[in-house]
Amino acid sequence: MPVLVAYCVVLMVWSTTPLAISWSASGWLPAWSAMGRMLIAACIGYPLLRVMGLKMDFSVAAMRSYIAAALGIWGGMYFAYIAAGWLPSGIMSLLFGLAPLLSGLYARWWLKSAPLDKLQWLGFVLALGGLAVAVSDSLALPPGSWKGVLTMLLAVNCFAASGVLVQRERAGLHPLVQTEGALLVSLPLYFICALVVDGVPAALPVGRPLGAILYLGVFGSLIGYLCYYFVLSRLSASTVALATLITPIFAMSLGATLNGELISSRVLSGALLIVVGLCAYLFGPQWRSRLQGGRITRS
Repeated sequence: MPVLVAYCVVLMVWSTTPLAISWSASGWLPAWSAMGRMLIAACIGYPLLRVMGLKMDFSVAAMRSYIAAALGIWGGMYFAYIAAGWLPSGIMSLLFGLAPLLSGLYARWWLKSAPLDKLQWLGFVLALGGLAVAVSDSLALPPGSWKGVLTMLLAVNCFAASGVLVQRERAGLHPLVQTEGALLVSLPLYFICALVVDGVPAALPVGRPLGAILYLGVFGSLIGYLCYYFVLSRLSASTVALATLITPIFAMSLGATLNGELISSRVLSGALLIVVGLCAYLFGPQWRSRLQGGRITRS
């Protein structure tokens, strides 16, 4: 599969996932909703492995990579489902836009990448300022939304840390093997959370919540994570997270159109600040080197 095609699939999945999470979590218990989509993905993924002639790898290196990936599949998604009880889907996607910033910091610590320069730190501050502006509008956010903001930030941290840790392991696994292994590791964690936190559900989901769970199981979990790990194996974690510059625009539009979510001027202003901050963070060093190179050439 070409990297560009896989990257476009990631964009599509990430744009629709917040709304699908909101729909599924609103009609069923959060942990059970999240576990349902992961179980569907795992049940489809294993026969697909056999059809493709692949085998699960249970070496120490592979298990470490599965655990690192499960941090994103379990921590990133479970806390996002909890946050969906307080936040609109568009705001959830906007908060996920901080993933490149956090990925860069974790890569600096764990992969010993180059230290951040002044433009990157400026971008970091601008993005955080934009986040503060976006979530400060009481007209756009329901009561108690600060709990959702904190929970969603925890989800984003788990997701960003997971991507960097998977790269650090360098297990060389096939993306489908990596996805299936991470799903199998995450399922017991979901089951424990479902029983301890949510309890046994009184009924099964129906209608739109069921459709959202099925969509997330096939596309959001299996196909989405398969393409994500495929792209992650060929590009840096912060580059992959560039998708979060684009997906909030589509996610907020979908939330407003299909879920009646309010997009206020303050939320839009905060989103613009976040995008500007992310651009400065991700492209600042390149801009600086080009400007310096142009000055040297003219002199």
